Amino acid sequence: MSERFTDEELDFLRFARFGELPPRVRPDDLVEVVETEQPDLPVRQPFDLGPGGPA
Repeated sequence: MSERFTDEELDFLRFARFGELPPRVRPDDLVEVVETEQPDLPVRQPFDLGPGGPA
């Protein structure tokens, strides 16, 4: 059977393992991500070395 820890116990265990960490992010602090389409970027033409090739 798995043990249930209080928030204070979890904070202590996290500190004991990792040291000082920033505060845990709560679900109320999260923001929704909105995916956007990629902008239409100009297509770069390949560099033309000319008929002689590289010098």
